[in-house]
Amino acid sequence: MGRQLPSATQLILEQVAEMRSFYGALRRSDQLILDKFFEDIFQHRAAISNAANLLPIEVMPFVILLEERKKFSNIHNDLWSQIEELDGRLRQLEPPSHMEDSQP
Repeated sequence: MGRQLPSATQLILEQVAEMRSFYGALRRSDQLILDKFFEDIFQHRAAISNAANLLPIEVMPFVILLEERKKFSNIHNDLWSQIEELDGRLRQLEPPSHMEDSQP
């Protein structure tokens, strides 16, 4: 019989377990951020398993960067939309330029 390789989920769980002492030394606010990173990693376990030539610990930072970039892009796009909306509202409040010139 052939040797069975551990699943991506098992490999990720092992990596997370190895970080237990590091995790325990962090402030609670930092632990919550790391928890979110771990959630992101688990969401991408299928992609991690397809990166067979790399160890999960090598792929995990890229997954975190990917998720953070998506969040940043969403925030940027939302903020840009709000700026454009506010700009439009301000333009509606401005008097037409030709009326300002005709005032004494």
